[in-house]
Parts: sequence; structure tokens; C-alpha cells
Amino acid sequence: MSEACRPPQEVGVPVTQWSAPLLAEHLPTVGIAASETSVRRILRSAQLQPHRQKMWLHSQDDEFRAKRDAILRLYYETPDCEHIVCVDEKPGIQALERRYPDVPMTPRQPVRREFEYIRHGTLTLMGALDVRRGKAFGFLAPKTGGEVFVELLDHVARCYPHGKGHLVCDNQSSHDTDDVLDWLEDHPQWTLHFTPTHASWLNQIECWFSILQRRVLTRGSFTSLDDLARAIEAYMVWHNDHAKPFRWSYRPRSWSTAPAPLRAA
Repeated sequence: MSEACRPPQEVGVPVTQWSAPLLAEHLPTVGIAASETSVRRILRSAQLQPHRQKMWLHSQDDEFRAKRDAILRLYYETPDCEHIVCVDEKPGIQALERRYPDVPMTPRQPVRREFEYIRHGTLTLMGALDVRRGKAFGFLAPKTGGEVFVELLDHVARCYPHGKGHLVCDNQSSHDTDDVLDWLEDHPQWTLHFTPTHASWLNQIECWFSILQRRVLTRGSFTSLDDLARAIEAYMVWHNDHAKPFRWSYRPRSWSTAPAPLRAA
């Protein structure tokens, strides 16, 4: 149904998306007579849903494929004797306290939660993930920035005092400062690898952050920043006691042969 796929503003209707009633009003202007019921039936049969949208983000990096492949080959092909550590920050973690207690789950009724909450400030998690072991570590900070990122690099270096290592991070400006370059000069055993623009999914610490968000933060209620910090640290300890590396098996279609899935060393 071509008219349903045309932006309404192109035909003088000042809205952002069609509805069945609006389409039924518009169609006679292009010589098509159809009731609202008919419009709904046609949209349904054509699997058109003008009331819905799906968000996506396409990388405009001209070197996207080369950078993506470099990160993937780092995961697949790095010798077992070399460390691979993904690093990043999770800023603005809110310590939100629910003003009223939740109503517990019952049969046929999920947990019910009041919308009102009390803010107690925010923290930043400077996180690192050992790709081979699946273990997470790091520290909490009141802010983010280049200096704090260097502190994270120092933390990683202390945890891995021997052997060559690789650090994976995104291309945020705080990851490419003069202080970071100086740190790399002082630590020649470490190499920094940047993911392409808008490709944070290639950084495995982001996968771990999403798990932390889902399991601890989204439904948590924290009475203070200290309470929030304790919850994050407790989860990190628990996670590491049960840690397994992500089974990383994605490969681009352009690769003729599939690399072996990432596994623990």
C-alpha cells in the first residue's frame, strides 16, 4: 500500500505517522475509496505498521569494516599467553530509592512498583573484563574523564604485571588523551585497540554492563551512594565466582571461513 508508506507531510497532513482513520480520510484525494475497516485489513495483510518505529544506529566510520575485523581477529587469534581486557566506563548510575515498597508478585500478577522515587546522586563504574576468563573488575568513581581512565589502566596493569596485553575500548575522547598516550609509552607491553564509531557491541565490557543493569540496577532501590556501591561490588564478587567467558562466535559474512568460537584459555 504505497500511500501508507509515504510520509503524511508530503501530502499536506501535518503529522509524523499515519493512522487508519487518517489514511481512510486521505485515500479519496488520490482516487481510492476505502473504509477505515478496509484500511486496517489491508495494513494488516501487508504487515504494515505505520504507528510503530524501530530505532537503529548505523556507523558512518569509513574504516568500519577494517576496525571491526581487527577487533574480532583480536578475540579469535590472539595467542593464549597474551591478555585481552575490555575497558570502559558506565557513567551516571543513579542511586534511586523507591519511596514506597514494592507489592510482591502473586499468581497472575507481576511485582507492582510505585513510580515515585528519591534521588541520592550518581556514580561512575570504571570497569574492565578479562575476555578469556569472563571475570569483571574495576572501581567506582564520582566522575569520569581522562584522568580517571588512566587510573583504570593503572588498575589493569597492576592486575596483570607480567606478559603482553591488549586493551579494547571505544573511541571516546577521554580514551585518547595525552595522558593515555604517555601511559602507553610507559607500559609498552600493552596495546590499545579502538572499536569503530557506534559499535560498542564489539566491546565485551558493554555486554557485562547490560547484564549488571538488568540484574541489579533497573529494579534496585538504593538508600545512598554507599548502598549503591555495595550492591554493585557484591554483584561483581558473585559474578566472578560464577564467571564464564562470553561465547563470542560472530563473524562477518565477508569472512570465507569461520574462526573458532572464543573460549577460556
